[in-house]
Amino acid sequence: MMTITDEQIKRDWYDNLTKLYDERAIAFAHYDAGSLGFADYAEAQDNINSEDCLILTDEEADEAVREEIEELVWAFNASFLQAHTSVDADTIAKIQELYEESNELLKAMIKDFDHFVEDAVQCDGRGHFLAPYDHEENEITFNGITYYIYRRN
Repeated sequence: MMTITDEQIKRDWYDNLTKLYDERAIAFAHYDAGSLGFADYAEAQDNINSEDCLILTDEEADEAVREEIEELVWAFNASFLQAHTSVDADTIAKIQELYEESNELLKAMIKDFDHFVEDAVQCDGRGHFLAPYDHEENEITFNGITYYIYRRN
């Protein structure tokens, strides 16, 4: 007679699941299960593959938000930019009339870009920049790794 334990079944199920889906998709499926009522692994993997959702570690989220902010300097409030440059807000507002074309010029005016990014994140949060859908940063810990979830679409 063969005896199978719950632990063996769980281990086999998990091994099969991780062969089919990325660990981030599994984590996101369980996060999203709260709204769906069940964990849809395929849907979670599709959301990640299509970049409708970003599932990032803390370090990856910091890198991604910096990249996003580097592309959006032109869109920041002129008074916020004034606090990080030696240029008055009225002049910055005139430069911003060039929209995206003003980005590199404005970026060059910023005294300490690391501080600029830290200040922007402190004021608005990473979700503001990485989650255009709802501007929220959500988190889930899976297998000892904390992932931050950003809905993009």
